[in-house]
Amino acid sequence: SGIDAHRPYFALSGPASFIKRRFVLPHSAEATRQQLLWEAQQLLGSDIDEYVVDTLVTRRHGFFIAARRQILDLYGALCRQAQVGKPGFDMASFALCNALESRGAGGDGVEVILQDDGSSARAVLLRDGEYEAESIWSLDEVTVADGLTRFCDAELDEDEIARRLWVAGHGDTDGNAGLERLADEVVDLDPFAGLPMTEAAGRALERSQVPSRAFAVAAGLAFRGL
Repeated sequence: SGIDAHRPYFALSGPASFIKRRFVLPHSAEATRQQLLWEAQQLLGSDIDEYVVDTLVTRRHGFFIAARRQILDLYGALCRQAQVGKPGFDMASFALCNALESRGAGGDGVEVILQDDGSSARAVLLRDGEYEAESIWSLDEVTVADGLTRFCDAELDEDEIARRLWVAGHGDTDGNAGLERLADEVVDLDPFAGLPMTEAAGRALERSQVPSRAFAVAAGLAFRGL
């Protein structure tokens, strides 16, 4: 099948990892990358060795991504004990972007992915198919719609509205009023749409009574593994 099932991938999120957005130096992706690494070192200071740092450069922004080395080492030890391959990692927000891209969607204008996991929510903004920003909030404190409204107010220009809002996660987002006013169209992010599926897999998914959108991050990690 061409799929290496022996290397597990894990999504990184929460306080053990973070993404910081910075400016792009004109006409030089490599100079931007070096600037990002320098800024990461300034931010982390003497703790820099406790993190693994990577960079992402798009047409509009540069980002540095940092994850605590201890967390990655713990996952590695877990995989060795389970006698599976060396683990791979991706940010949860990037996995959502991978799921959308692999679905054959996105890439034009402003789009937002909303992941509702019941206890927390994550919003990821893409502009012309490129990652641009994200926000995470607890649903104990802020509703899905209110948190998403704040995010859009902060990241979009005045009177700008997302072309499409993609909904992921297993939370009851359908029961949250107000999402439809934040985008021209609200659509479930089904990572399996357009993919061939065996009858057994289809029956298993139906028996699980879990919406396909709940597997968006896992599918994005699997697509990264390809």
